Amino acid sequence: MDRQEISELIKKRINEIGINFLTKKYEQSGSINHLIIDNLLPNEIASKLHFDFPEEKELNHLNGPSENKYVGVNFSDRQKLVQECLYSFQEESIIKIIGQITNIKDLIGDPELYAGGISSMSKGCYLNPHIDNSHDRNLKNFRRLNLLYYVNQDWIPKKDGGELVLYPNGIKNKEEIIKCKFNRLLIMRTDNKSIHGVKKILSKTKRRKCISNYYFSINSPSGKNYYHSTSFRGFKKEILKGTYLQLNSVIRTSVKKFIFTISGKSISTNYHKKSD
Repeated sequence: MDRQEISELIKKRINEIGINFLTKKYEQSGSINHLIIDNLLPNEIASKLHFDFPEEKELNHLNGPSENKYVGVNFSDRQKLVQECLYSFQEESIIKIIGQITNIKDLIGDPELYAGGISSMSKGCYLNPHIDNSHDRNLKNFRRLNLLYYVNQDWIPKKDGGELVLYPNGIKNKEEIIKCKFNRLLIMRTDNKSIHGVKKILSKTKRRKCISNYYFSINSPSGKNYYHSTSFRGFKKEILKGTYLQLNSVIRTSVKKFIFTISGKSISTNYHKKSD
């Protein structure tokens, strides 16, 4: 099965639910607009994605104060279906229909998969609260949407951990929890206020498996020009760690902005798919 065939199945599922219904759900979801589509693909395809997902030893391990996870953008022949599913979200027809739902008229994809690709999180992995990098790799377009598709089968909420957490009113206020349910697609607004993170993985035997894509546009989500690197925070009780992470984010953003201003070149610290 190739990316075009998978994209047709995604469109079929979206049309089954109804574009108008999904648009209303997205609009009414709060300041960090988001939308959940369950049972995105036929169960047998989602199950095969689960079994074909790369092992963590085949991925890049990002391990530091702000995050502990495994990521990748390259695949073996055995993982062909995972690759095709990943790129199905970059099909023009999918970008167009997601643009309709979210009312973002100038959405563009990112075949380089800048900060996208796949992620695997096992026992002890986590992702501290953060706002995503504001732009694409070349600082031309604003990041607008995260599309996160979970293919971790037999995941038990609360027991296994790994919930996505949204902070619409800041870290200190009430959080919104989204379970990483099998065969679930989450579409989420991302801007300079969309703070989100991933709770620690508790399961000793299972992995949180996510296929991630990001969409961009030439226009800012707020209508104003801004730039920031990925900016991490501490979880609620991580006061010292939070202070360090925020200071680190300010420094990284300032350095990247300065280098881009004087050289016209951006510093890319995320993995992305390099041209052949």
